[in-house]
Amino acid sequence: MRISINKRLKIGLIAVLIIVFCGVSFLLYREANYPGFREEKVVLYGYNNAASVDYRVYLKENELYNSMYLDEGQIYITELVDNIDTTFRYEFTGDKPKDLGGNYNIIAKVQGYSTGKDNNIIIIWEKDFTLVPTTAFTIDSEKKVIEESLNITLQNYNDFASRILEATKIKCSTSLNVIMNINIEGDTGVGHIKETITPTMTIPLNTSMFEISGNTDIEKPGAIEETRQVQMPVNRKLVSIYAIIVSVLLLALGYVSFFTVSKLDNDPYKKQLKSIFKKYGDRFVALKSEIEATNEGIIPVNSIDDLVRVSDELGKPILYKYCPDYRDISSFYVVSEDEIYILSLRDMEFKNISS
Repeated sequence: MRISINKRLKIGLIAVLIIVFCGVSFLLYREANYPGFREEKVVLYGYNNAASVDYRVYLKENELYNSMYLDEGQIYITELVDNIDTTFRYEFTGDKPKDLGGNYNIIAKVQGYSTGKDNNIIIIWEKDFTLVPTTAFTIDSEKKVIEESLNITLQNYNDFASRILEATKIKCSTSLNVIMNINIEGDTGVGHIKETITPTMTIPLNTSMFEISGNTDIEKPGAIEETRQVQMPVNRKLVSIYAIIVSVLLLALGYVSFFTVSKLDNDPYKKQLKSIFKKYGDRFVALKSEIEATNEGIIPVNSIDDLVRVSDELGKPILYKYCPDYRDISSFYVVSEDEIYILSLRDMEFKNISS
């Protein structure tokens, strides 16, 4: 069964459906064939730096401990400590580089310091002692390990700090920092890297007992990365939604096109009135009431063109009574001093159709 709708409405619906159909079809095509790209970081060269400080505190002969040494992480009595056996270890792992190397050294840094506000450390004086001079190395494989073992005689550094305090007459805290400075630089084949790693062991000086602290375990990974444009996967859910919308629009377009009938505007009176207003509307003056006249002064004219010619000759406007319903607009006038020229639409050929 066909539904009857206004012709203009039908044309408008078809136009809107076609526009929306084309738009959604384009979105469907683009999503299915060109889902877009996203930036993704790709690791070209990955590596890792690991450094550690291991130590064992050896004791003098004493009546307190049965063992000759104490392991890490304990409290040590200064008078019972003989020496500290220390091992610095550095390990580089990564893909085989093209031209990569570096150097390292180990120093003992004795410092005099005080603690300021907010527990900030203020260095008053310091002195460096070279334990291992600067040594170069190369990395020509996927793994490089460096180990250095030291025997630290704590008493020597306590004595040095005491002499400085005595000489300077400064009362401050002192400490021994044993530092391994490791520098790496070179070409990996896909880029340049430069790294610095400094494992540290800190020992308080001139105290009756102490704990060993510092940055004794370091894990420092690194990578040379490249940002690439990677095509995103097709969003199947969105494609399905677009496909459903396209199908619905296609069905709606087919229904409006083939299962609706346009209502034809068969009212000749309305067509004639529209034609008159379209052609001469700028010459009309709308009145709120009809013009009162006797039959003696009324001169009927045959057509709107005749009335326009009269208006031009007399230099008078064309008048009509305004009505919201076009069917009530029945006459047009040109008023002169003695006559009223009138065009009655009801007397025209379509009067019996429009009534």
